[in-house]
Amino acid sequence: MKFSIADSVLKPKTPLMVLAASLILSVAVALPVASVQAAQSEQADKPAEQKKKRRVKRAQTLRPQIFKKLDAARALADEKKYDEALDELQALEKRKRNSYEQAMTHNMYAYVYFNQENYDAAIHAYENVVAVERIPESLEQGTLYSLAKLHLMQENYDKALKPLNQWFELVEKPSGEAHILRAQIFFQLEQYKKALPDVKAAIAQVKTQGNKPRENWLMLERAVYYQNKDFNNLARCLQDLATLYPKAQYWVQLAAVYSELGQPLKELSALEAAHEQGLLKKESELVNLAQALLGQEVPYKAAKILADGMKSEQIAVNAKNLSLLGDAWMIAKEYDNAIKVMAEAAKMSGEGKDFYKLAQIHTERQEWNLALENVDAALKDDGFKKQADAQILRGLVLFNLDNLADAQGAFEAASEFESSEKMASQWLAYIEGERKRREYMAGTL
Repeated sequence: MKFSIADSVLKPKTPLMVLAASLILSVAVALPVASVQAAQSEQADKPAEQKKKRRVKRAQTLRPQIFKKLDAARALADEKKYDEALDELQALEKRKRNSYEQAMTHNMYAYVYFNQENYDAAIHAYENVVAVERIPESLEQGTLYSLAKLHLMQENYDKALKPLNQWFELVEKPSGEAHILRAQIFFQLEQYKKALPDVKAAIAQVKTQGNKPRENWLMLERAVYYQNKDFNNLARCLQDLATLYPKAQYWVQLAAVYSELGQPLKELSALEAAHEQGLLKKESELVNLAQALLGQEVPYKAAKILADGMKSEQIAVNAKNLSLLGDAWMIAKEYDNAIKVMAEAAKMSGEGKDFYKLAQIHTERQEWNLALENVDAALKDDGFKKQADAQILRGLVLFNLDNLADAQGAFEAASEFESSEKMASQWLAYIEGERKRREYMAGTL
């Protein structure tokens, strides 16, 4: 049995390009006149000690005539008149501007290029923004963040990491989304150990706020723990996913992790929890549950799950599944059901293993002729791997049919196999003793 832990675990499901594109426009959509005033008072509001730690930037103003030109370019870009918008900005290049006005011009270039889906040009424009000295810290932060996302959209993960790390140095309390963004980049760079602190920080942040972590955040945490081969924490993460976002895949993966950790009872509990919630719909999921139940010696319930699954057409009625169902009924000592199912499995497969199982069931019921018929059918299959066991069973059946000569022949055949040599020798000695006893009794009479 066993499920693959790697299924749906290896790759985090957050669509990076969509995530990046969704927020980039926010930097340049509105020309932040108000943010200039905020930037001017930003340093005054901070304690003296913090002022020393950060580079003081005296923000300049955005003059009304410059604002008007930039706003016109934005309006043209919104109307998809990109060439006209770029002409407006190029005309503005001829005017003398202070550093803040230059930065906002580059910022608007980035906005136009991004809307035009000219991402390389947008990246270059944003790089020009941060290259300008003495820009407000709020503008620098927003630009670095957007620059990181643009590189991410281009799948330039190394290039995305640099501006994002610069952004982290400027921000006192990074958001959970920012931590996840950096964790995603580390993951794509296959730097899984570096991804973990950011994932944990993001999830801890929302938990502290009394909120549940987003599903895709937990999925990223799951992928990181898997890549780090940290199965104990992977189990804990999957518990969170299965509890907060109940889906069959999370319960099945949790069961697989418990199997990897050698915890079969927890493995079964995870699958049963999913089944009780009606989440297990696929054949593989139901069969896995049945196998786990058999592994914990709960055969009747395993048989019911298989039988009900076949009835509802969730489980295919084929030789393999019927053979497993026959095993379950046999172990549960439901011999009538076992014989019926195993006979159908043997008929479908024509394989020795199924005839052998059927012979075992008939032996349990002391139906010796039927047992002999099926064990002989099993031995005719050249691909049957339990030849030694089948010869032992055949000898037992023949002995109970009082056919000592053929029973002796079966045990002699079994003695040729190392795995059954000892048992076969014991039976041969017993048969020899029984023959002598009978000869003695016959002579006495």
